[in-house]
Amino acid sequence: AIFLTALFAATPVIAIEALAIEHVTVIDGTGQQALSNMTVVSADGRISAVGPDGSVDIPSDATRIDGNGQYLIPGMMDLHLHLMGGGVYRASRPEGEKETIDFEQGTRLLQSYLYYGFTSVLDVGNNHKFIMPLRDREQSGEIVAPRIFTTGQQLAYPGNSVVGPGAIGVREWPDTIEDLDLVISRKPDMQKVTHESRGYGPVPYRKAMPEELMSKIIAYLEEREVRTVVHISNEKMAINAIKAGADALAHAPHAGLITQDFADLAAETQIPIQTAMTIHWEISKMVDSLDVLRTQEYKDTAYPEDLMLLEKMRDRYARVGYGPYFALVHEYEKKNLKMIHDAGGIIALAADRSFGPTALTELQLVADAGIPAFEIIKIATLNAAIFLGKEDELGSIEPGKLADMVLLNADPTEDIANVKQIAMVIKGGAVIDRTKLDLPINNR
Repeated sequence: AIFLTALFAATPVIAIEALAIEHVTVIDGTGQQALSNMTVVSADGRISAVGPDGSVDIPSDATRIDGNGQYLIPGMMDLHLHLMGGGVYRASRPEGEKETIDFEQGTRLLQSYLYYGFTSVLDVGNNHKFIMPLRDREQSGEIVAPRIFTTGQQLAYPGNSVVGPGAIGVREWPDTIEDLDLVISRKPDMQKVTHESRGYGPVPYRKAMPEELMSKIIAYLEEREVRTVVHISNEKMAINAIKAGADALAHAPHAGLITQDFADLAAETQIPIQTAMTIHWEISKMVDSLDVLRTQEYKDTAYPEDLMLLEKMRDRYARVGYGPYFALVHEYEKKNLKMIHDAGGIIALAADRSFGPTALTELQLVADAGIPAFEIIKIATLNAAIFLGKEDELGSIEPGKLADMVLLNADPTEDIANVKQIAMVIKGGAVIDRTKLDLPINNR
């Protein structure tokens, strides 16, 4: 392969008309067993052929890569971000300002996901003046980032703590229709609805969105072909959301253990459910020590000024008692996600944080829940695409799909941590030069 050194210049994105990866082991994301000695060809941004070595026609002008001893997986996805830079984190706002927008910070953080092989992300609640322009810039090629999908502002009940730059406090029906028409006009990829009091655990109770209002909101959005994802924390709320016709759930129930009946309901309805464990695990650790933010992955991909925003939030987490509560919640959610998975439900990878390293943490937490590494690949790829309603375009290595792939130097089905052994990240058939991304590891 006469390749990388000659082609890589100043830009992190190397456009290639046709790319052929030969002699590689393919883990295609569908749940099919790994296939060795395979050739994968992409052209014009899509996968054009997949087959055993020697059985696939390779264009004469293709850039050829010898993948012998390597493993090819679909580009991974993190489906739960609240990307910093839009002012949704209170600690990130200057004193006296309700919101602040920092596109450069948002782009840096997005590149930390791309660096680790996450080629798509879903932001599920942010300042629309921030996340929507970032999505447009990514789609136009103005910025180097994963594919950005977003709900824009989420919809919550008035008084909920999320209401602000990242969420609209909806009015009662039928005045709610004006709120819905507003978010629809912004063309969200999904619309998030918060059916939650935000008063669970040690935080004082705040009134939850009434079930009837949530049902009307979901029905109105469904009629206009807007896919919905609902935030819940317990089994009853999850059942309400499913009955209301939600397309997906942000979080599995985690404020207690679920019943087998709920696990069976999740399997029967095939409603995709986010894993979203890192937020609880990381916050519970932060309260005791900031060492959790001092990992090598954080050092490599997170600038101190960005991490400082998380550090500033530690006092609040400790003050309201989130440490011990979230530690308990994490034990519940691990068991609940395993039950849902074992029953045949669809779980999809999501960390509920704002830094690329947390997506890697989420993979490990799913493994810690007892789910085999081979199945975690599907959770982070095809299941994530199903969650988005994009399974015809993304999530597996199959002809016709967008050529988002990650070439690894070690087998991720042996140990999910091997996804960190990256040889190459490919997005839309273009190779990402990870050494050119705006990250600390590249600017020391």
